Amino acid sequence: MRPSSLPVRLLGTALLTLLGLTTASPALAGGIGLLGTGGLHGDRVYGYSANDAGTLKQDTPETQMNGNYGGGLELTLGDRDNRIVGVFRFFYLQDAAQSAPKVGEVYAVRETTRDIGLFSGGLQWGLVGDPTRMQLTAVTLIGSGFLTGDFTEFALGEAGIGGTFNPNRHLQVFAEATGGIRYRKRVEPTFNGTAGVRYLFD
Repeated sequence: MRPSSLPVRLLGTALLTLLGLTTASPALAGGIGLLGTGGLHGDRVYGYSANDAGTLKQDTPETQMNGNYGGGLELTLGDRDNRIVGVFRFFYLQDAAQSAPKVGEVYAVRETTRDIGLFSGGLQWGLVGDPTRMQLTAVTLIGSGFLTGDFTEFALGEAGIGGTFNPNRHLQVFAEATGGIRYRKRVEPTFNGTAGVRYLFD
């Protein structure tokens, strides 16, 4: 699959999901929302130096903290007054290009951005406050960067804190700060901020 086709496919999936939800019963407990996210993730890069015989030797690998950003669709399951709510996210993420390592005369890095289709699901936990008005929350999520143009899929786990605010019965604004890991052959750290708005059905 070409990386350029990834956002189009994700947008089509999101629109079909939205169409299905808007035809659902008004008694459905939960909501649908839009989110934006941005942060940092660990990238392993390698440098190579020539020894006395002229043969390239791999230097100590370097972990860089590079940017990532994106947005997408969120589904929530649970009544508006529940302190524990299911959260499911489908979104497009873009990793920034890698930089040359600090050591090594020769190196191979990704010089362009990387497009990723990502799914995560988990729970939002109400800690303090009123779920129907304003509350402090915790969030735990697991998921996968399951769709990439360069076949570098990865598993994802995140946890963090956030908050929600309901200006009226059907609208909820939320924000979160999370830390976690990406796993593909090795564990790399990730730190993200996420914010968005939800329309609550019940």
